[in-house]
Order: sequence, then C-alpha cells, then structure tokens
Amino acid sequence: MTRITFIENRGKTAFWIRVAKALAANGHEIGWIVQNPAYAPPKKSGGQAVLPFPRGSDLRPLEGPVPEALSGDRGRAFFRTGTDHYAHYTAEIARAFDMLRPEVVIGEPTLFHEMIAIAEARKRMVPYLHPTMTRYPGGRFAVLDGDTQNPVIGSGDKWENADLTAVADAIATGRSLPSYMAKPVGVQARRRQMQRFVAHARTLKGRLAGEHYNTPALTTKLALEKTLQSQLVRWRRMQRLPDRGQGPIILYPLQMQPEANIDVWGRPWSDQTVFVTRLLATLPPGGQVAVKANPKSKYEVSESLMDLAAEQNRVVLMPLDQKMDAAQAATTGCVTVSGTVGLEAVFGRGRTLSLRHPVLEHHFPSFHAPTPEDAVERLLIDPSAGRGDVGTGIALLTQLIADSFAGTVSEPLYDPDCLRSDNITRVVHGIETAIAATASRQSP
Repeated sequence: MTRITFIENRGKTAFWIRVAKALAANGHEIGWIVQNPAYAPPKKSGGQAVLPFPRGSDLRPLEGPVPEALSGDRGRAFFRTGTDHYAHYTAEIARAFDMLRPEVVIGEPTLFHEMIAIAEARKRMVPYLHPTMTRYPGGRFAVLDGDTQNPVIGSGDKWENADLTAVADAIATGRSLPSYMAKPVGVQARRRQMQRFVAHARTLKGRLAGEHYNTPALTTKLALEKTLQSQLVRWRRMQRLPDRGQGPIILYPLQMQPEANIDVWGRPWSDQTVFVTRLLATLPPGGQVAVKANPKSKYEVSESLMDLAAEQNRVVLMPLDQKMDAAQAATTGCVTVSGTVGLEAVFGRGRTLSLRHPVLEHHFPSFHAPTPEDAVERLLIDPSAGRGDVGTGIALLTQLIADSFAGTVSEPLYDPDCLRSDNITRVVHGIETAIAATASRQSP
C-alpha cells in the first residue's frame, strides 16, 4: 500500500479520478491537493486538502528573484497574475503535504500550484510522477520525473522489426503525426464543442469563487487575443521567403506558448525572441533566420519578435501558411528547443538539432546541441549533423517504446476513450510499475 496524492488539474482531474479509484481498489491510499474547488473530486475519492484562496493580507511581494521552479509559470508570464500569491500557496501546499503525508505524488508540471508541489516534493524527497503521452509512437505514455522529460522507468516493451520499420517509415514520410495534431470531425467535433462549453462554465464558476491565478480574467484574454491579431497582421505585412543567394539560412519553427513543452521543458530557452537573436548573432553577415509560425499561433507571436523582424531584415518571417516540409527544403537546417520536428529529423524527415530532448542528448548526440550557437555552427560545418534516416529512426523508436507504456493519458474532453476500463487498467499498471521503481531506489 502506498499513500498517493494527486494534484488537481482542472479538466484532466476527471481522468485522474478514475485512475485513483482503480489504485484505491488495489489497496493504495488516495489523497488530493485541490487548487480550484470547481474541479474538486467527490469526497469519496479520498482525503482532500483544498487550498484556500489568498485574502488581501495573504498577498505580499516576492522577496528576491522568481524561484527556478516557478520560472515557467504561464500566469505570470502571459496573464499578468504577478507573484504576490506565491508565498501563500507555497505555505498552503506545505501544509497539505503535512496533512496527507504522500509517499508518491501524481500530477502535471503545467500550472503554478503544480510547480510549487514539485518543488515541495523534491524538498521532502517524495517522488513526483508525471504520466504523459509520448509524441511517437501513438497510443503510449511515459511516466516522467517531476518537471523533467526523464522517464522514471519504462515498460521495456519490444516490437517486431516489421512493425518498427512500418512506423518509422510512416514518420519519415509524414504519414504518421502525433496525436495532439489530430482534429476531430463530425459527431466527435460537435460533442467536443458542447463539452467545451460545459468546461468553460465550470472554469467560470471557479473564477467567480476566487480562482484568479490559473484562470485569467475575460478582459485579459480579450486583450491578449486583440494583441495577437494585431501582431499577425504585422506578420502578414512582412512575410516573405528567404533569399538563398545571400548565405546560409537557419529555420526556427516557433513553439506555441503558453505550453509546458517549452515554458517548462525548454528552460532556459523559453524566450523565443532572445533565442532567434542568438541564432542570428552566430550566423555570418549574409546569413538569415527564417521563422516559421506555429499552425496554432498564440502568444509566441509577440510584439518583441515582430519588432525584431521589422528592425532586422535578416530575420525572415515565412508565410503563415508555409508547410514544414517546404520550409525545411528552403533552408540550410533547422534548430528547435523541444519541438517534435527535432524527433522527426532522426527518422530522416528534415534536418534538425534540438536543445531540450534528453533522449537525443543521451542516445543520439548528433541530433543534440547544448546552445543555439553550437547548433548553428554544427549545421554550417558538419554535413551529417541533424540528418537521420529510417535506420536511426528505428533505433529511436525502439528507445521510446522501451521507455513508455501502452495506454492513453488524456483529458476526457479531448479523448473520451481514455476513460475506458481497459485503458485505465493499462495506465494503472504503468503508474504502479513506476511506484515500485521509486520505492526500490529509496530502500536502504
């Protein structure tokens, strides 16, 4: 029996409630830390520590710099929540740990209260497990260590060579895409629209009750959307293709923000305007940085990035509808912080160096660079840097399969099938395997 504490994560909590019920049936003791009471699980789901909203006297200026654990807080970075609430929630989460006495914590590294919980777990040497979907292959999830991309343990699964080759070839040719890129159609799309309306109503209920730190005000969201649209107008005015006759061209595909993929996993390279500036500074005088927009552009299309492109003609904003394959064909090579394009290069789809893919750093170093400067220099000097094929893709796929488990971890709004009993059983198996691994490491 293990004392397991789950961290509430808005709509995804519905999935964790089912997982928690199955774990409880296996003899584990379940607890919850709840930041937004609108998403609190039923009382029968286990003991709950509902964090009180701060009152005026609880809010106080942060002493010193923003803690590293909270450097990726999207509320502060994008939604103007400030930092005055950090001390209050840090103290309340510590009290919740005292009350629930978890031996394992399960949660995300996305919202500010989860980031504080990760720091608290680390301080107490309590494992913080983050089950999340792998980008490749589909239908599998990894159990990661806290706010890192490092698997706690994998299944050790092995696939037949024929299956590996088929999937690797599909990735290399763009016939296999990550599940997050799939768009619902027909009845599924209409169902999701209705469910999203219900979810928005629930989120609004939480905000009216006092949750202002993970739920931005409507006025803030509208102002951000207005700013985004104005920056996209600027982009369209400046968009063009790079001039291959001027010198080498480095492609930089923007990563959507806010998104833990770059805000948390991408640290310290989360400021994409600064990143583009550093790429540019490493290129020879005629070199250009071609910036490709994310298909789902959000706040990464910033005023600072548009200003940089307006001031520096060697920063080229590619047409908003530019496809990735065409963008790569028009450039010397690509640099990404933690984008999927970095994994796809190993399969031979494009040429890319990544800065924040641990699996590449540890197992495929010819696709990894420690800094943007090193990435540019290697792409210009070493013709083999960032180039893969189906063979290297099979090797990466083999590693990703061994490091993960069959199953789906998702929010029911986006994938109702995640609540199927057979899937819950698979997810529980992966979690219990990770719990056993952490327990054996802590044993004297």
